[in-house]
Amino acid sequence: MSLKTDYKDDIYEGSRRYRITPNEDGTSTITDATTYTQKGDKFGQNDINAINVEINKMQRTIVVTLPAAGWSAAAPYTQRVAVPGILATDNPELHPYTPKDLAAEELKLRQKFTGMITDGDTEDGYATFYCGAKKPTADFPVLLKGVSASE
Repeated sequence: MSLKTDYKDDIYEGSRRYRITPNEDGTSTITDATTYTQKGDKFGQNDINAINVEINKMQRTIVVTLPAAGWSAAAPYTQRVAVPGILATDNPELHPYTPKDLAAEELKLRQKFTGMITDGDTEDGYATFYCGAKKPTADFPVLLKGVSASE
């Protein structure tokens, strides 16, 4: 998703000016009478909601397990797995999944296997992982950061 990046401020000389016109019912109407050299953009709920959706997505992580038996037979080795909530427009970051209480040997193995992944693609509900030269020989989890919200 591309967010608007060319907002402009109002530009005018001096102070803003307003015209107050009395209404028949005793109320008044206030009209902006400022002379602008540039009219600025409005920023509203749609803008902030779109920004917040993107920020929330950047923070969301999901753990996906890649089974050793799921890799294709020939290089480049590929594997397509279900990832709840992921969209074709997502471009998540891939990280080894290494909780703090993981044994050192398992930590090294997960880092090694995650390092074998050379590329990836997303589609609605699925991610495809690629290993260009070697494929992992055991099941291992990876962490994806930046996945859209769960369905």
